[in-house]
Amino acid sequence: MTLLEALVALVILGLAAVGYVDVFQGGARSVQSADEWSRVVAVAESTMDQALLGTTLPARDRSGDTSGFSRRVDVRPWRDNLSEVIVTVTSPRGLQFQVHRLVRAP
Repeated sequence: MTLLEALVALVILGLAAVGYVDVFQGGARSVQSADEWSRVVAVAESTMDQALLGTTLPARDRSGDTSGFSRRVDVRPWRDNLSEVIVTVTSPRGLQFQVHRLVRAP
């Protein structure tokens, strides 16, 4: 085996290693994005439940630290005896999710 063959083999192995690292990094980003989506949806559903029950919105999430999510609850008259409750949740990175529910007006 010559020095040139050894260098070519090292280059090929290096490129393969970079490819594997990129795949793992992409997978980690996907997991982080999925985690953020699930947290946004959970906060939106929890906020909707609290709005329907008439309780105040918590300043902290379940783990006890500041969540960083902004929450907005809008109530609009819809038809006859119905109102539309819209909860909008925005994550710290700007991901936004809305939940709409129709409820009987009091």
